[in-house]
Amino acid sequence: MKDEQIIQLLSEKIFLRKTSTPRMVASFVIRDFKVWWSYKLWTSLDVAGTVFSVVTYYLFSLITTSQQVQEAGYSVGGYFTFALIGIAFQRYVSFAVEGINDSIRDEQWNGTIETILSAATDFKTFLLGEVCFSFIISTAFLIISMLVGILLGASFNITLLSIPSAILMSFLLISSHMAVGVLSTGIIMKTKEGNPLTWAFSWITQLISGVFYPLNLLPWYLGWLGRLFPLTYTLDGIRLCLQSGQTLFSPAVISDVASLIIFTLAATPIALFVFKKGYNAARRDGSLGQY
Repeated sequence: MKDEQIIQLLSEKIFLRKTSTPRMVASFVIRDFKVWWSYKLWTSLDVAGTVFSVVTYYLFSLITTSQQVQEAGYSVGGYFTFALIGIAFQRYVSFAVEGINDSIRDEQWNGTIETILSAATDFKTFLLGEVCFSFIISTAFLIISMLVGILLGASFNITLLSIPSAILMSFLLISSHMAVGVLSTGIIMKTKEGNPLTWAFSWITQLISGVFYPLNLLPWYLGWLGRLFPLTYTLDGIRLCLQSGQTLFSPAVISDVASLIIFTLAATPIALFVFKKGYNAARRDGSLGQY
């Protein structure tokens, strides 16, 4: 082949058919599910760990009083139902937030992140594809936790409108913590290992977001600090809906919804900015695919 023919061949424009965003995201989800399902032992341990966690706090509830739970405004279910909701949704958050980081680390470890981002995939679509499976599988574990709790005697005070209200609170939980996950992913793009944000977020939310005990049991300064975390408002709203039969029309639930919306609107642009900064910095120094 002559030089002129080679130059002409290389200079020809190649028109690629653009794949829709939903189809690209679905491809990420299907791929991640196949990888997750291929490790049967690890999958079984995940399910078993979720069940054992619920059973542990069921046993703990047998030696605790429900009076303080009722004084906090959650009228039905006692401590076990209170703890069940806290454990299930806190694990939901942890699985989802850490799942985003794990997905990015897997892409770097397998050497595929540069290939994906070099294709016709913008970083927002890439992020959406990576986080979707984490939230889907986390939702499955959340449902398992709640079903095990019901089998062990957890009781709820629900109405026709309280269930949709709790579902809406769950969606707000997802949107608010997606921002946290994306922000931490932007950090791990650069640090590779040892993301301090995810570690600190996981431990602090367990301590001061009302996962294991009502906030009114904490000193005022820790209770105030807990109000800075979105899980605090999510757990309060969901408990009010499922344990006290309240709905979105209740002032307390409306207050929780408003706080979550404000947090999401404020945190999402910051998270995307940090991720883009980390992504661009890794591209500039050639460490995007390093692990």
